[in-house]
Amino acid sequence: MTVGSGKLSPWAILACVLSIGLCPFVTAAAIPAGLWALRDVRVNGRRGRRLALAAIVIGVVVTPLTTLAAWWWDDHVRVPLLAGPAAVLQIGQQGEIQRFIGETGGVGEPQGARAFLVSLTSELGMIRSTRPSEAEMATEPPGAAGWWGIWVPYEAMFDQGAATVTARFLLSAPDRGWVTAFDRFEVTLPSGQVLTYPADGQDPIP
Repeated sequence: MTVGSGKLSPWAILACVLSIGLCPFVTAAAIPAGLWALRDVRVNGRRGRRLALAAIVIGVVVTPLTTLAAWWWDDHVRVPLLAGPAAVLQIGQQGEIQRFIGETGGVGEPQGARAFLVSLTSELGMIRSTRPSEAEMATEPPGAAGWWGIWVPYEAMFDQGAATVTARFLLSAPDRGWVTAFDRFEVTLPSGQVLTYPADGQDPIP
């Protein structure tokens, strides 16, 4: 900051705060706020020129980064969570077992996947759609092993009626970084029976 007799420009403070935001719209707003702060310093004799310049530079550098991060999060996390696991389960129910395993993180076994999908189809038919349920999500924070996922309940519609599908959306895993895939499923049938994948003893994921 430059030394002067005036007070610190509130625009310079605002620009500085905006420049360190996490949203691209916020960090981009730091640029015009910084320019207005420079005008305030020049016209009204206030302090804050260096602060305003720093906010402008940070805004210019950070905004592309926050834009990329926001796009990645929307494409890889928000949209899949809203859509649910219907498309992944359809792949398996159509007989593409290896592709189903690949879509669910690539750690399952063909025999266990096939058994789960056959049981699911015989009980409910083909899945048609999923939408987020009003039930609360449960987050699995990163533990000592490094796994991080979110359990999300969905209202699912099948050929033979509705059922509840609770799926884990795996965000990251050891040695694999960001995963962003549905990797575990619990399907509650109208009878109360629960179909799970992977089944007990076949799940390499804690």
